[in-house]
Amino acid sequence: MGEDHPAETKVVLEFSPADLGLDDGQQVKLIKLAGRRYHPGRKIVKMSCEMFEHQAQNKRYLSDLLDKLILEARVGLTSRKN
Repeated sequence: MGEDHPAETKVVLEFSPADLGLDDGQQVKLIKLAGRRYHPGRKIVKMSCEMFEHQAQNKRYLSDLLDKLILEARVGLTSRKN
């Protein structure tokens, strides 16, 4: 009793690219960026993190990573059109 579990700080983030307000091309790019983290049957991306000591740090890391993925999916395609 009182021992910490090794996965205690692990955070898992699941989301559907369709729920992010991206157009079809941006969703395809985000799925490609997510790579093997995308599950085509369920149409979700699943990411996890347990590299930091505290759960809040892992949650923040995944949140920042999602923000970067969304930005890259939007900006990358937009800049090519112009």
